Amino acid sequence: MMTIQDDEGFEGVEFETPIGSFRAGRSYQEDEYKAARRSVRKRMGFFRHISTFVTVIAGLLVIDVVTGPDEFWVQWVALVWGVILGVHFLNVYVFDALLGRDAERKMIERELRKRQGSR
Repeated sequence: MMTIQDDEGFEGVEFETPIGSFRAGRSYQEDEYKAARRSVRKRMGFFRHISTFVTVIAGLLVIDVVTGPDEFWVQWVALVWGVILGVHFLNVYVFDALLGRDAERKMIERELRKRQGSR
């Protein structure tokens, strides 16, 4: 067993066995890819939510107009769902930037630099 860190960003342990060798650890490139994929998936989920909102509200509006103008109710559905959509937007674009993993990583790096500077 040998601890290694190579130029490709891999840090971990390499095991030599009679049938071959394998690595256990992590690659910083993989971590960056996973973080990027997680961010893209959050944004894509929000875009899907918007498209579903527009499609369903448009369908409900048609139903509401066809069933009669006496009781116009689709605006209440749109209002409640719009508030939920707004919260989803805040979670993806605002709170994640303020309270997400990336913000935590930046705070940790800042704290480490501060501690290294005080030595």
